[in-house]
Amino acid sequence: MTLLVPDLMAELSPGLSAAGFYLGEDFSCVQEKIGAVEWYDSNSALNKILLESSGWIGVRTAVGSAIGIGAVVESFSYRNDWVSLDFGEGNKLYRIVVGRGYQGKFKVVMPGSDLLLLEDFYELDFNEVDDEFLIIENGEYIEGISFITDYRAPLEYESNQKIELISVHDWSFQ
Repeated sequence: MTLLVPDLMAELSPGLSAAGFYLGEDFSCVQEKIGAVEWYDSNSALNKILLESSGWIGVRTAVGSAIGIGAVVESFSYRNDWVSLDFGEGNKLYRIVVGRGYQGKFKVVMPGSDLLLLEDFYELDFNEVDDEFLIIENGEYIEGISFITDYRAPLEYESNQKIELISVHDWSFQ
């Protein structure tokens, strides 16, 4: 079966879509689109597997064992995390993360862009809990998008930061 190639030029829509996928899509529908993949446990030599991957792989991650939940979360990753699709407990797509190799944009930025390009449109706020940047317009946070940089630090510590990953998400599907 041919594996679906994601739309690496698709515009990033906060809280809605990226790479031709839509938040809220059911796991089985996405799996059917992508086709058969090899599955790996997150404890395996995942970095090496991702580096060598030329298509999609599946990743199973055990979460919540420290607090007695013991759930398994499944995700798909395309070509060394160019695109990652994360599914929550309800088997709904809640997060699409795009990285190096993705050429679609949000406004004027994509992975590899200078973070400060966003300052022409938004105020930037560093979220120290998740080491990511959020954007603010007219005093309101823009929901459904965040930016992870190479330094993962506030701008006052390093002003020259490149965007490594962009997360498009809707936590209500988690």
